[in-house]
Amino acid sequence: MKVQGQFIIAYTGAHGIANALDTLLSAGKLLQDKAVQILLIGNGQEKKRLEAVVSETGIKNITFMPAVGKKYIPKILRSVDGLYIGLQKQALFRFGVSPNKMMDYMVAGKPIISAIEAGNDLVAEAACGISVPPEDPKSIAEAILQLQAMSASQRADMGRRGQEYVKKNHDYRVLAQRFIDSVSY
Repeated sequence: MKVQGQFIIAYTGAHGIANALDTLLSAGKLLQDKAVQILLIGNGQEKKRLEAVVSETGIKNITFMPAVGKKYIPKILRSVDGLYIGLQKQALFRFGVSPNKMMDYMVAGKPIISAIEAGNDLVAEAACGISVPPEDPKSIAEAILQLQAMSASQRADMGRRGQEYVKKNHDYRVLAQRFIDSVSY
């Protein structure tokens, strides 16, 4: 999957309205003259429209791939340089979010660009990537370039912090103990 000389950012999962993937496409367009490739893996109600946008606007550094089985996701995530997650700016998210893909991303040990405005920010809390405002292509593009400019060891350190955060806070044993503690009198 790795293209020689390209810095690859991947998004995996639903291509739905809430994922605000138009913003990622716009960021890709801003980076067309850079050695950056954006990979979108998955399906969803917005995928055909997003593919048409890329085709009509001539964005060359965006690649779409079909959905893959969950068991293949860890290998794919480990094969790229960084990961992207974004959501529309919605008042509902002020209470916090916990997308399943965030845990998958953190466990993969890769730096994450998070374009989510919510009552919580797992990427900032774990220091495992860069948080940017949602629906802001320029900020996303700048975050991609920032990750690209880092050394491989700096990116690996970010990724390790994500893995450690999940082990410390989201391991089943930890969650089970928290549950037991919360219901015990």
